[in-house]
Amino acid sequence: MFRHAVSELRLHPGRFIATLVAIAISVGFIVAISVFISTEQNGTGKANSMALSTADLVAVAGDEGLSAEAAELIGTVDGVAAVQRVINASAEVTAGDRTVFATLWVNQAPEFRWAELAEGAYPGAAGEITVARDMADKLGVGLGDEVQAGPGQPLTVVGITRDARSLFTSTGYLWQPAEEFPAAGAVAILLAEDADPSTVADEVVRAADGVAPGLTVQTAQEYRDAALVATTGDFDVFKNLLLAFAVIAVLVGMITIANTFTILLAQRRRQLGLLRAVGASGSQVMGRMVLESLLLGLAGSLVGVGLGFAVAAAGSAVTGSWYWGLTVDWAEVGLAVLVGVLATLISAVVPSVAAARVRPLEALQAVPTEAQARRAGAVRAVVCGLLIAGGVALAVLSQVGRSEMNLVYAAASGVLLTLGVLGAAPFFVPALLRLAGRLAGPAGPTARLALKNSARNPRRAAATASALMLAIGLIVTLQIALTSARTSAMDTIDRELPLDLSATYESGVPAGTADAVRAVPGVAEVAVLRGKVVEVDGASYFAVDDQAARRDMGVEAEPIPDTVARFDEVGPDTPAAFAIGDVELTSETGELYGWRAFGVSAATLDRLPGQMVDAALWVKLTDRTDATAINRAVAALSAEEQPDLSNSGAQMAGILEQVVGVVILIMTALLGVAVLIAVVGVGNTLGLSVLERQRESALLRALGMQRGQLQLMLLIEALALVLVGALVGFAAGIFFAWLGLSAAFAAVPGGTVDLRLAMDPAWTFGLVGVCLAAAALASVLPGRRAAGGTPTEALAVD
Repeated sequence: MFRHAVSELRLHPGRFIATLVAIAISVGFIVAISVFISTEQNGTGKANSMALSTADLVAVAGDEGLSAEAAELIGTVDGVAAVQRVINASAEVTAGDRTVFATLWVNQAPEFRWAELAEGAYPGAAGEITVARDMADKLGVGLGDEVQAGPGQPLTVVGITRDARSLFTSTGYLWQPAEEFPAAGAVAILLAEDADPSTVADEVVRAADGVAPGLTVQTAQEYRDAALVATTGDFDVFKNLLLAFAVIAVLVGMITIANTFTILLAQRRRQLGLLRAVGASGSQVMGRMVLESLLLGLAGSLVGVGLGFAVAAAGSAVTGSWYWGLTVDWAEVGLAVLVGVLATLISAVVPSVAAARVRPLEALQAVPTEAQARRAGAVRAVVCGLLIAGGVALAVLSQVGRSEMNLVYAAASGVLLTLGVLGAAPFFVPALLRLAGRLAGPAGPTARLALKNSARNPRRAAATASALMLAIGLIVTLQIALTSARTSAMDTIDRELPLDLSATYESGVPAGTADAVRAVPGVAEVAVLRGKVVEVDGASYFAVDDQAARRDMGVEAEPIPDTVARFDEVGPDTPAAFAIGDVELTSETGELYGWRAFGVSAATLDRLPGQMVDAALWVKLTDRTDATAINRAVAALSAEEQPDLSNSGAQMAGILEQVVGVVILIMTALLGVAVLIAVVGVGNTLGLSVLERQRESALLRALGMQRGQLQLMLLIEALALVLVGALVGFAAGIFFAWLGLSAAFAAVPGGTVDLRLAMDPAWTFGLVGVCLAAAALASVLPGRRAAGGTPTEALAVD
């Protein structure tokens, strides 16, 4: 039996190539995720622990951190050669219109520096920065250029290092006065020659006991190992999220594999019937097909392992983690191979069982009997009807009331409806194809014949379209859900925080700040809020009239009555009513005023005692999601004094836009693997149908159809299958996105976010266009094969 199975694969490789490709892509996806994330995890862990690469011991702080005084005491212990407080900060570093996220190490002593200088020097004074080559390239800066690290003074680049690149962050080095960092999480300790680490560790704990209670001392290696474990936990979450997409790719691959074996069973009915007629048992027939699937699954999985390693190596080279070498978890790789083999076996079970049940006389028929088809269709209709009815009922429940169960009902509804729609595909996919055939009547006989051919075998057409429905439906669901969530959240931000940037200062706006902000590229308007400093229950406030500023910013609000003081939020510390001189005011909740400020009418402000001052700045940007413009404007606002920016909507909007944009890109790319597998299935269906229809194609050629027309017919078949699958998946994606978001928003306490369904046309319709283009490519080889032979040769085929 083994020899027969090998012979079948060897003599008819074209029948199995699509299955092999589907398995290889699915397994390669899993292996690529495992190796790539493990490599990134290892690289990030090593990069994070580089600050301690030259240390012998690490003193880890208790709850209060380690002060400079504690570090000095540790340095006085016998056997300690040098100490270094480990201080770093995360910041967005900007140069011109470019911004990178960086980890900045502060005050690195020469004994503890790990990176080799490529140019220049390490920083030796405030206002200087040394950057990794990766950051310098991303920002387009060199020695002597200026960068901005968050709000604060510009920094001059004085050196460039050869640090390893990282996927998530770049590296830089600062020098700052020690008093700016009152506490550090750890102190690196370099031991003197011949010093005993355990003895020194005990002495360090005793020496620092008075100023650093709870201090513990570890070897540097122990500390690095613990940091790597902590990093591992974060990466495992990321890896598991990506593996969920791999599962989707495997499911789509299983549909393609099952469809392939079903087609092969139909093609080999006569062969199987002859085997049964000469004495082969049903179990032997089933065993042969299972063995074929096992060999195919193993071969495809091994190809997928090689593909996965290649993709992981390429990704690691791009991110820079290749510097540390590939990290391979062979248990996960072995599990990926097992998944590929099992997925193939499971996909082949139903066709194999069907093959075992074929009676010799039935198998010698070209197709199953009409009675068999009717029985199978009736059972399918009942099961799918129950699934869809249950899904609809749960969908209705998900829209009733406001609780966390809404989301549970929506998720369960999505599962049932997906199973019901995919299972019912043999009923509606051929109907849609036949409808397309009627509509294509004016297009000529080639188009009509192509659409009739595509609907000739309902189960095959449905299985091919179902793989695309699942893949495209998932992508459209995620794209529209994320885009709608972004749009809905943006509307909420625009409503709750209409100002791009709102800066309130403790002692008034510093001189020259408004002009400096106006000069920032990307700033459209700057409004100065004038007001007076007043005392309310012993606390200083700015009383401001914001009507002119509101007009400049395009922000609407109800006019403030002369007897009202409008605060951002009226809390327990806010007096309900108060008097300033002879002006009596009642507090109410308003918006936009920020730290220690409230709004009053122009008439009330004139009556209040005190001199007019510039109390706050409101800033309007040309694009409130432009991270570079936001960083520059915030730096200008913070140049002289750190303001309160809590009422600024641009920072939140910018983060939301960047995060959602990146997530859409990543998810579309990941689910694109499933689409690729589904399109492979389209090519497989066409290729195998060409083998089935050799005599039919030859007859069409004999009747006058040209090679180009035959190729066009197959192209139209491919486009029709893809278009039907894409349209159904598109419609399902829109519905499931609405269902999930409406249920999720209903579960939000207070209902503060209004749902606005939205899509990104470029992403969504671009996906359909890519699928159609891929289908056209998938039809090329089958079309050439169908048109390649002469009519007399093809008619001679049995």
